[in-house]
Amino acid sequence: MDDSNISQTSSSCMTGAFIPMVLLSLSFILLLGWQVSNMSTQRSRLEDAISGQQPAVTQAQQVQATLGKLAGDLLEAAQTDGTAKAISDKFGIKQNGAPAAAK
Repeated sequence: MDDSNISQTSSSCMTGAFIPMVLLSLSFILLLGWQVSNMSTQRSRLEDAISGQQPAVTQAQQVQATLGKLAGDLLEAAQTDGTAKAISDKFGIKQNGAPAAAK
């Protein structure tokens, strides 16, 4: 073989390897773009779900606060009223210490 034949063969090998690498790279870029788009859609749906639950959370907090006041009033009445004491004993309603501060 002469030198021109060898250089022509190595040139075609380099060109032959270049096209598959370009196609592979483009496929990888498209895959990453699709994943970013998918994650963005999922994130917006999750944010919508969280904001949709906020009214229920607020209502639950209000009910919890009202129930806490009711239980406190019941325990206060239980000190002087036998019926209130019977109810608090029946359902095991007790006054806990002050709740720990949130960190």
